[in-house]
Amino acid sequence: MITRRHALAAAALLLCAPAAWADPTVGLAERRAIAAYRESRYPAQEKAVQEAAGFPVLVEVAWDQLTIPGDAKYYSDPDYFEKTIFEPLAAGLKDVTKDQMGRDALREKLKSVRIRFDEKTAPASNYPNGLKFDGGVLDVNWRPYANVADFKDRVDAVVKVLEKNL
Repeated sequence: MITRRHALAAAALLLCAPAAWADPTVGLAERRAIAAYRESRYPAQEKAVQEAAGFPVLVEVAWDQLTIPGDAKYYSDPDYFEKTIFEPLAAGLKDVTKDQMGRDALREKLKSVRIRFDEKTAPASNYPNGLKFDGGVLDVNWRPYANVADFKDRVDAVVKVLEKNL
């Protein structure tokens, strides 16, 4: 016999279950594509970020978060990661380090850069909301392959958050 408690528990499970089903997992195609990107294209992006910073800053990329199910075929497209994340980041760092004062401030305070994508908190276009500078870590939470033309807005966001915190 079904008790009221069992009925409520079953209802709660049904309410929670669709959220779990809606979360797709990263498949083999995505893992292969991200591995190929990391081997062939990412080293140049990491080098550009470090050269723009003026020192070998640690760049940590949460690849498992940047890897979006179903997008494997786009990873090698420069618009996917490079134009929306790595190049604006490097350009922003380069702007901050355009003079000795900026280079010294960045070298003194920036310990690492963390790049990730959290769909729940990444801004659609208000890029400063996707940046945090805390404890020497510049946290970049931007969606790959979105609003590719917003390059300058992303660069300005990086400059603004760094200048405020250095």
